[in-house]
Amino acid sequence: MTHKADLVCDTAGEQMLVRVRGEIDHHTAADIRNGIDGALFEKRPRRLIMDMSAVTFMDSSGLGLIMGRLSVIRQLGGELVVQDPSEAISRIITLAGMERAIDIRYTDGERRTQQKTAARRRRKASRTEGKVAK
Repeated sequence: MTHKADLVCDTAGEQMLVRVRGEIDHHTAADIRNGIDGALFEKRPRRLIMDMSAVTFMDSSGLGLIMGRLSVIRQLGGELVVQDPSEAISRIITLAGMERAIDIRYTDGERRTQQKTAARRRRKASRTEGKVAK
């Protein structure tokens, strides 16, 4: 099985856009991390935007990658935005409870509304499952 991922870093002013493509797993996460961190320490942006729209697979290594970049950018006095994650990746982030710590943004307003509505329904369903009928 081939594990492939790549990234492109573009900096404009105090903002760095990192486009991640492919699979983020234990085979690829270290290379992605090293690429992003090298660019972060060289450019020192105030905002890191991780465009996840072309990520086809992500496991817990991807969660670690995101949280690690959050830590690094905060040490540099900046903020992290995860942009356009797929529904599956958004669900992984939500299940891990990371949506409270990171800013998730969508460039497609309709898609964002649909995913927010779905997340709200899941939260409501999980709260009602724990209630006992009287």
